Formats: sequence, C-alpha cells, structure tokens
Amino acid sequence: MPITRTFRAALIAVCALSLAGAALWWFDRTDDAPYAVSADGPRVTLAYDGERPDKDVAAFLTVFVQRLAAGDVKGVDALADGYPEGSGAGREPSDFLRPLAASAAAGKVTAEVAEVEDARPLSQRVQAPGGGTSQADLALADGKHLRIQLAREHGVWWGYALAPAG
Repeated sequence: MPITRTFRAALIAVCALSLAGAALWWFDRTDDAPYAVSADGPRVTLAYDGERPDKDVAAFLTVFVQRLAAGDVKGVDALADGYPEGSGAGREPSDFLRPLAASAAAGKVTAEVAEVEDARPLSQRVQAPGGGTSQADLALADGKHLRIQLAREHGVWWGYALAPAG
C-alpha cells in the first residue's frame, strides 16, 4: 500500500511537533530540589539579618542548618561541597563540619544573605534559566560563623563552597 502525500505530511508534522516539544521540555525542565525540611529532624530557628531571601533560598538554608544541627555531615555534603576554602585536599568535610553541629543546634542561627546575581551571558541564561549566585553568612548561637557560597541551577539552590566567616 503506497503512502499518500497527506499521510506523509501528517507524519512529518507529528515528528516535527514531537521534536519541538522535546526541545522545549529539555530547555525548560527543572531539577527537583534534593532536599526537604525533615519533620523528625532537630528543630532549628533561623532568623535573617536584613531582608528575608526568596522562599527557595530560605528552604535551602533551613535544611542546611537542620542537617548541620543533626550532625549529618553526609547530608550537608550533599548540599555543598563541604570543604572550607584554602583547607587543602587532605582535610575531610567531617573535620570542618562536625564541630559546628553543636553550635547549630544550640539556639538561633542568624543568616545574612546577599542579593542574587546572574552575571552569565544571555546565551547561558537561555540555555539554563533560573541561574544565579549569592552568599549566606551564618552566625551560630555560640558566635561561630560559616559562609556558604550559593549557586542556582535550573531554579534549584546549591551550596558550592563553605568557609569559616570572619
């Protein structure tokens, strides 16, 4: 049975629409945030010095402090690389983070969050929307400080560097 022109045109249109739909999905997809506030985890009080950041940054920081307060070094490391700047390759994340667990659990943690910046060229913004960078300085209850460099990819926030803040 020969393929008619109408059938061939319809088949080409369906394929073209499918490819266009797949391309739109690919460029507009968002990765699910791999974190959520735990109902059975330690209760943390996170206050903000200045304006409260958007809800996604606030959720990230709450989960970060909750995991830190629980002593969940692997959980914190899943949110951030876990290494303080300039620490050298030999230092384990647990060496830096474990001593901060009691400080995070001791009381209110205050966060100062910088404005979100997105200095990427337009082509990168189009390819990966919802990007940007920021920084959060956490003041723990006993006076210890922690700085988190934040990056947003496809609308999901990640910590990409940790360091003691002075």
